[in-house]
Amino acid sequence: MPTIRSGFAFLAIPLLLAACGDATGDAEGEGADVAVAEEENPLAEATIELQGTGIVIPAQSGFEELAVPFGSARAPTEATLGNVLGSAIDESDTPDDCGLTFTSYEGLNLQFRDGSFVGYWAEAPYVPQTSRSEMLADQNITLVEGSTVGEEFVIGAAEGPDIAGLFDGEGDSANVQALWAGENCIAR
Repeated sequence: MPTIRSGFAFLAIPLLLAACGDATGDAEGEGADVAVAEEENPLAEATIELQGTGIVIPAQSGFEELAVPFGSARAPTEATLGNVLGSAIDESDTPDDCGLTFTSYEGLNLQFRDGSFVGYWAEAPYVPQTSRSEMLADQNITLVEGSTVGEEFVIGAAEGPDIAGLFDGEGDSANVQALWAGENCIAR
């Protein structure tokens, strides 16, 4: 299955997990604590790429690329992405009306069906800080006419896996509110 990369480098969103305060630390050894924390979680400053086929952690900081395609088992998906996203803030093992369960991180929900990763829903900080006019200038992005969920758009060719999204308004300066791919429980 092809991945949607061409022209979408803006979807590789750096995670803003920087520590607060002085990087050199204080007299109580705070700088040493930060160094130890970085050694324990070397992917803490990693980026992710949202794709129409899943999520990728690009090769960085001496680590190989880690792909989490749709169809991956839940536990390895959560373990791999948890290294970058941090601890889950919510989860459900009880299927919703669409038969999906989920694990939520700040700004990113992972959807599962029968223990397999089948979709995601992303919001800030994992969506591009790009205006509607800038997004729609790309020929691979089209508005969904007559959408019942809002100002919906699609990234990608009609024949391939795509990423859908919502703008937070109709004007040219509207921002990207959400991106999703795969299975999601969206009332239409």
